[in-house]
Amino acid sequence: MMHAFTNAAIVCSWLVFATGVLLSGGKGKTEKSVERGSYWAKETDRIRRQAEQEGVSWGSRETKWIWMISLTIAGLLYYVTGNLMLFGVGWLLLLFLPRLVIQHRKHKTRLDTLIALTDCLRQLLARLPDQGSLSRALEMVVQGDSLGVNTGILREVLEELRLGGNVKDAIGLWRQQVGLKKFDHVAETLIQANADGWTPAALKALDKSVEALENDLRAVLLVAQKAAGRKKQLYMAIATTWSFPLILSMMDTGQNNPYLHTTLGKLLTVSYVSVSLYAVVKGQDYLSLNVDEL
Repeated sequence: MMHAFTNAAIVCSWLVFATGVLLSGGKGKTEKSVERGSYWAKETDRIRRQAEQEGVSWGSRETKWIWMISLTIAGLLYYVTGNLMLFGVGWLLLLFLPRLVIQHRKHKTRLDTLIALTDCLRQLLARLPDQGSLSRALEMVVQGDSLGVNTGILREVLEELRLGGNVKDAIGLWRQQVGLKKFDHVAETLIQANADGWTPAALKALDKSVEALENDLRAVLLVAQKAAGRKKQLYMAIATTWSFPLILSMMDTGQNNPYLHTTLGKLLTVSYVSVSLYAVVKGQDYLSLNVDEL
């Protein structure tokens, strides 16, 4: 009876809280309701600003959906195990999941940008000798529509040139939008080649600069591959660690599972979950490619 009452109370609390999270910060609310939801509104805004600083497009709805998923996982953990402490630990996902997703997106976006950038520069270099102008060469490249994540950036650069901006300012805008340190040398070489009038010597220097960027990309992809391999080993180690409670649970201990029905077993299960979550978060920090150095 008490167990059923506890389950019902937790489910009701979860529904009330989850609904409040999804609806907080919406339009048309009274001053009192906005004040009640201000904490979650501030949290969603803080996470959005954090994502913005990392160069990741992020909205409050994405944060709220991740929170909903976190609460659902916490509820499922309690439903399966009956461990109220484990339900509490599941709420830690509210803190960690948004950060993990933002870091994953940042990593993928910057790597995709670097890959697309080298292809874009090769196309640009192939058209410069015939066009003799950066703006005309860029028009040809943009019309090809095979630039991936760089399409919007190049359209802005091209618009800057069409509005009468000089090449140095346009390339400066390009460098700012890309946000990759490894593009700086290529950008400076582009500015110098434009000043030299796109002579064969200037184009040759630009070709060497792009080739150096391609070599950097190959090295970065190799490091990323090794990092992915190390993270896979970490996840395998965590899975192996979890095999011990699973195996011990199969031992003949009467009617009770020691990990589900004893206080010590529940504490041990909570410690397993907490340490596993900590290992995943820190593994993401230390084993992932440092895209800030790109």
